[in-house]
Amino acid sequence: MDRIRCGIFSAKTNVPFRAGKLAVERATSQVFDTNPALCLVFFSPRYSSPDLVDGIVQAISPEVVVGCSTNGEIASGYWRESVIAITLSTDYMRFGIATEANDKLASGSKEVYQQFYERAIKDLRDKMIFHKSEMTVPVNPKNITPDFGMVFLPGTDTELDPKANEVVINLREFIGDIPLIGGVIGDDCNYETGYVIFKDEFLENHTILILGRSDLEFSMAQKHGYHPKKEFSVTSSKGNNLLTLDNRPASEVYFETLNLPVVEISDLRDEICAINPLGIKNPVTEDLDILFPMSRGRDAMDLVVSQTIPEGSKIFVTEADVEESKKATLDSIKEAFTSGPVKDPRVGIIFSCVGRSTFYFDRALAEIEEIRNRFKYTDIGGAYLYGTICGKSNGISEGTSSTLLIGNNLRDRSNESK
Repeated sequence: MDRIRCGIFSAKTNVPFRAGKLAVERATSQVFDTNPALCLVFFSPRYSSPDLVDGIVQAISPEVVVGCSTNGEIASGYWRESVIAITLSTDYMRFGIATEANDKLASGSKEVYQQFYERAIKDLRDKMIFHKSEMTVPVNPKNITPDFGMVFLPGTDTELDPKANEVVINLREFIGDIPLIGGVIGDDCNYETGYVIFKDEFLENHTILILGRSDLEFSMAQKHGYHPKKEFSVTSSKGNNLLTLDNRPASEVYFETLNLPVVEISDLRDEICAINPLGIKNPVTEDLDILFPMSRGRDAMDLVVSQTIPEGSKIFVTEADVEESKKATLDSIKEAFTSGPVKDPRVGIIFSCVGRSTFYFDRALAEIEEIRNRFKYTDIGGAYLYGTICGKSNGISEGTSSTLLIGNNLRDRSNESK
């Protein structure tokens, strides 16, 4: 019995309306279902137009549509400058979706974050109560709580607030410690503007929150391939600017550790930061979160990273194990399979940092093909973003691949509140 079916299609045309409509039509036709539980849409900024959404909602109800711009798309293969649709057709999962403007989130207002969460949880509960399904539905609607979440976060332009880790930390007050998957919204490596699709709206500079409740088994994992090289203390910082490490200019310390002259780094795909990024221990998971440092040039004393780093933090200059980094995506889905409860994986949703292109650039298609060969009965889709989040972490980690694996078997909910 197939409890979940997945449609995936990538469309490339010169017209955003046509690309959106075609991607969704073909994805839904693969599973003969125009009313899926969720329709994820990932797209190149070349299609950044309200016309894209107009095309999508011609083919599907907007109530289940959500997505963002990317640095590359995954639709059973590697794509650039395309629109992909991933539809999840199942009577055993439901999703609540909400969006909020980044400038409102930047205020740090508890009320803004609470309302953001409440819109998503209300959407989830409404779909659980009013949409027919085979799910176990608690008698008390307040006991309809999410099992996991997806987030598409700010950070496309690192000079703007809020930072992704600040958003996640503030959301945690309301969503609790549920595992999260997603990352920082992409824009084909222009580092300017991120775009989102929310139901029938096309928006700039917004954050997306998806709360999922699943009666099906699922698991998540993240991999990168970096190892600590040398430890330092952040003795002075301002937001996402590292000013001094061990009381010395941060830029000077970093390049001296690498035996390199101070140079400008302005792109996550630069080989220097890709091979030797910074690492900071995640206080929640104890794993190493990876951050690619940017340098303003020879005269600059600071380093710029995408997330806020508190003074007193221990930070590492790390080094890539190139072979591990090359197969981070494959290893993430293998880890999700071997360490989680999923025995019959049907869907793999992958988010990979574009900073990994140093390792996968010439073999991006081969990387996905290798996964498909290993997981022949698992539909694979996703996106390349500016960094990914996975599990109970509060932080974005760059140079990583994160995978959500969804199985066909039911979870045991017998001990949960009714």
